[in-house]
Amino acid sequence: MRSKRVLSCFIFSLAPLLGLCGNLFSPLEMPKYDPQKARLGAKIFTDVRFSRKGRSCESCHNFYLNDSGASVRDGRVPTLINSYYFDRYLGDYNFAGFEARIAASVFGENELDASEDRILELIRKNLAYKQAFESAYGEANTANFIDALKEFLKSKTAINSKFDRFLRGEVKLNDAEYNGYVLFVRLCSACHNGVSLGTGSFTKIRPSAEEEDAPRHRLTSDGFELRRVPSLRNITQTAPYVNGQTDLRLAVRQIAKDLLKYDLSDGELDALMSFLATLKGEMTEAQDER
Repeated sequence: MRSKRVLSCFIFSLAPLLGLCGNLFSPLEMPKYDPQKARLGAKIFTDVRFSRKGRSCESCHNFYLNDSGASVRDGRVPTLINSYYFDRYLGDYNFAGFEARIAASVFGENELDASEDRILELIRKNLAYKQAFESAYGEANTANFIDALKEFLKSKTAINSKFDRFLRGEVKLNDAEYNGYVLFVRLCSACHNGVSLGTGSFTKIRPSAEEEDAPRHRLTSDGFELRRVPSLRNITQTAPYVNGQTDLRLAVRQIAKDLLKYDLSDGELDALMSFLATLKGEMTEAQDER
């Protein structure tokens, strides 16, 4: 049924005018989160002492270094902005939920590389952490440790983009943005849809020459790497892009040619860029508390 809806959107370029593609996208809403637990999660996020390798979550995901929250600039560290809404993540596994993905990063040898004993020992010896966990949760355990990180990441949701306001009927897109929207629906919405405009599926990407010896997440028989479809929300702020590309225009042109076998004209590319700019959401001051 869903594939038929997508196909109808491809066939009828006037579908957005008629509201026929409204079910492809939905406005991003701020998830409910506990500010006290989020503040505790923010402290955990930046603390290197939980890691056996002297890392913190912030070592790779630094929200204060750039808007992406990706400190490693090869395209393999995804942004965590809006990550609460993601269905697919990097790696070879399908996770049961957001908490399971956080736990995999916390305990993964190639990521934070923490252990339950190390976490609980540090909290036991640190009066500030001990009091914070008792106040927020009543006790300290690894489940609450993961939950605090989850609450922090929920707070890192960028809402109220122009596209969200357009979907809610509050504003109109200008001509360039709307032309880009129509083109986006026709070319891109089969993969980039839903509340996140992506991260609900995987797609084949040919690795760049520099990545030929890089570890594969999922390798296909024809030499492509199967990667998750990224969210396009805040895409103008979340470089690097595919294969470490830092120029969004070049990345969009490359994806259209490699995946869709479609050569975008300069006018089409301009229109798409105008539409993509409408996906930038807002972070509130309360969300930026450390």
